Amino acid sequence: MDKIRLGFINFLAAVVLFLCCSSFAQGQADRVFISGVGDDASACSRTAPCRTFAGTLSKVAARGEIDVLDSGGFGVVTISKSVTIDATGVFAGAHTIIGNVINIVAGASDVVVLRNLSINGLGKADNGIKFTSGKALYLEDCLIKNFRNYGIDFEPSVGSTLVIRDSIIINNGTETTSVLGTVRGSGGAVLVKSASGTAFAAIDNTQMAGNFLGINARDNSKITVSNSTIARNISIGLLAFTDSNAPAEMNVEHSVVTLNLVGIQSGGCSDVQARGATTVRISAVNVTSNIATGLLSGCAVPGGGGPAAIISARNNTIMGNNPDGAPTSTSPQQ
Repeated sequence: MDKIRLGFINFLAAVVLFLCCSSFAQGQADRVFISGVGDDASACSRTAPCRTFAGTLSKVAARGEIDVLDSGGFGVVTISKSVTIDATGVFAGAHTIIGNVINIVAGASDVVVLRNLSINGLGKADNGIKFTSGKALYLEDCLIKNFRNYGIDFEPSVGSTLVIRDSIIINNGTETTSVLGTVRGSGGAVLVKSASGTAFAAIDNTQMAGNFLGINARDNSKITVSNSTIARNISIGLLAFTDSNAPAEMNVEHSVVTLNLVGIQSGGCSDVQARGATTVRISAVNVTSNIATGLLSGCAVPGGGGPAAIISARNNTIMGNNPDGAPTSTSPQQ
């Protein structure tokens, strides 16, 4: 009798475990759906979609995918695991007037993919995307605009990877004052910086316009920019500048840098000096019609820090700036 009772108890335990696991699996699907007329209390299935990114994220499994079914605004979200959010074919908006629209605080092996999103700060919010931790962030066909600080603030505590492709980043940053003709402010399109390790970034076929700064390569950063347009930014189009002794590096090819105050700047030697070595390499780049200077290189900090270099291939166009400026050296390669 005791053996029968024990067997029955074991059977009940197995049933309970199965039901619990089934319930968990239902709440963590590999693919979930979101709709402007959905409900976060639903299962986030194709026929019963959720309403917000935050609600949908709680239902998707790690490395799963959130698919947007129809156009709408889907709210702010904090992402803490590997996930893809795909809004191909519809308008998927997210906006806020405070803080950041998308916060990424993922694990060391987590990869986040954002595709076809429109992210709007309405001139009041801090950042479009704030990346603090994770293995990598991939952006494709995104529109990011109207933030007081940066469209994308990529500052992993440990080195990570950022890839931006086919996107538009406009009207980010704040111009605070203009003293004796000096433009001052903060923020911009993209900031890349890491406290330790290296923050890598690859930016391709992307337009950055109307920001305070275009791309800001800071401490421990290595950035490649290709086939992109950096135009009409209030201050500097492309800047490599460090606050510490850590280096910053930017490589630019087949791109246009035009109508900014300064086209390309490495380091700085006026009221603020870069402490680490800064290097910008340019190949097949048009640096034209920038309002103040085309190319501007700073200097090393007395007693420490590193040099500021702009290294040019022989196939760039630098003309129509006021003045054009000059690279610190020219590569023998075409």
